[in-house]
Amino acid sequence: MAREADVSTWFVYNTPAFNAAIRNAMGDQAQHGRQAAALPRPERATPAGLHTDLALAREEIQELKRERDALKRRVQLSLSAEIDNAAHTDLVGRIHYLERQNQALPRDFAEAHARAEKLAGQREEAEETIGSLRLALREAMRAVP
Repeated sequence: MAREADVSTWFVYNTPAFNAAIRNAMGDQAQHGRQAAALPRPERATPAGLHTDLALAREEIQELKRERDALKRRVQLSLSAEIDNAAHTDLVGRIHYLERQNQALPRDFAEAHARAEKLAGQREEAEETIGSLRLALREAMRAVP
């Protein structure tokens, strides 16, 4: 039982060689029946011609494989370079950030130390004020009859 293949209608109508071959096969089938139409015409398909077509197709396949491999290698190298460049750029940026942070630490420490000394001074003043207020409160409580 013959199996029919799905073919794009657009492809058949817009490819002159296929369109002509199909029309010829339809004409042969109409004149000689289905079996005669299935046989190739001798002027179109000779063993030598088929061998030549096969050899040319094999050469083209090998050339396409070589081209594919070369393009694949170029893409791999390009992507590798992009990744390396991106990683390098990220690392350089991170190093600059850490250097700025490192330079800012002594200044931040000095500011924090100055604030701590100021707060310590304010605490001492507050303790002295509390002590004075307690003393004044005691004296005020003793003065009340």
